[in-house]
Amino acid sequence: MADIKLIAFDLDGTLLNSKKELTSATREVLEQTAAKSIELVPATGRFWNVIPECVRELKFINYALTLNGAEVFDVKNSKSLAKFEISSERALKMTNVFADIPGIIYDCVIDGQGYMRSDMYKKIPDFMVGEWQTRIVADFRKPVDDFNERIERSSGVQKMQIYTLDKELRANLLKALQIVFPHCMFTTSVPNNIEINDRTANKGNGLKFLAEYLKIKIEDTMAFGDGTNDLTMIEAAGVGVAMANSCKEVLDAADFITTDCDNDGVAEGIKKQLGMRS
Repeated sequence: MADIKLIAFDLDGTLLNSKKELTSATREVLEQTAAKSIELVPATGRFWNVIPECVRELKFINYALTLNGAEVFDVKNSKSLAKFEISSERALKMTNVFADIPGIIYDCVIDGQGYMRSDMYKKIPDFMVGEWQTRIVADFRKPVDDFNERIERSSGVQKMQIYTLDKELRANLLKALQIVFPHCMFTTSVPNNIEINDRTANKGNGLKFLAEYLKIKIEDTMAFGDGTNDLTMIEAAGVGVAMANSCKEVLDAADFITTDCDNDGVAEGIKKQLGMRS
């Protein structure tokens, strides 16, 4: 059995239940795990300031893999340890393609700040799944009149995101855009989005970087996830764990499957691996 020293976990659909809550039972297991000097690392498509307060307030969180691994973030010192960005030139090529696609809106993240075209920002409620997502996207995106100009004067883009409620369009875009832009990764985490990162920016590479930074063997790491943006992390970790509510790709790649996010799957998986009593 691996000597687990670091556990990374996705948030939505993994650590958090379907109501976006961290249950008391899961929190208790995390506290017990942290007491064993095991690093606990959120790994999310969000940037740090957008992570729910119930996670950010956990005193034992020292590091986070944010923006799907595009940034390895030192929480205690509020600084980036590593960034894996889309070049501004490549991001501009993508926005020129996106501008001709009907039925979508899109944004980007530069230095931890989200930006969206002003005309698209006004349409956010029409493209989101529920009030919670509408509020999160609106609160953490800054509307700009000249979206391309903002990208042009950046050193690079950490993440781009497309939103559409048209499932067929989303599926077609996932296939087509990967062919047109092979240097980027196109993944999903919620039913209405496509998340775009540089191919070097993924949770698996983020986990490897952090493990090396902390002088932890990769085989002594554990990771939990449910979506395609978690797949590289599940594959990279010494022990990869799929939530019961995971997509097929993650289920197939995992070393074992735990219960779903509404039944404290992360807590159950940790207890199983570490031999903790229920």
